[in-house]
Amino acid sequence: MRHGKAEAGTSGQRDHERALAPRGLLSAADQARCFPPAAGDAMLVSDAVRTQQTADVLYSTWRDLGIEEADLPLRRDTASGYLATAGQWMDLIVMQSGHPRLWIVGHNPGISHLVMELTGDYIGMTTADIVSIALDIPGWPDIAAGSGRVLHHRTGRGV
Repeated sequence: MRHGKAEAGTSGQRDHERALAPRGLLSAADQARCFPPAAGDAMLVSDAVRTQQTADVLYSTWRDLGIEEADLPLRRDTASGYLATAGQWMDLIVMQSGHPRLWIVGHNPGISHLVMELTGDYIGMTTADIVSIALDIPGWPDIAAGSGRVLHHRTGRGV
């Protein structure tokens, strides 16, 4: 998932510190309603403010929908996810274990390039877009270029 729409930066503000705009908050909640987590999921989240807020909205919406705390993804925030390339995301994914599904909340162009690396399909992800990928691998350490196919793509522009 790409983070929700962020506010324009202010003079002197670091890109890392930009927060979500109201539309970004709404679109993240909308995506959460369309894509509930499954028990045992994990989530990797860039440590930038806008990705953190996107993940926070996903979790709060899921809780509002009655999803039990034990069924929410195990969340791992990572400084390595900030503006990560597809290769850097792959390196982070390889280190995961014990989770059947993995959510990633990050930035472009790395997220779009990750989808292309895994599936061969280029999807220019706009803010709050979600792409679900089926991977033909026995475990996360086996992830490789071309090992997946796109199951779903839902744009975050619907709100």
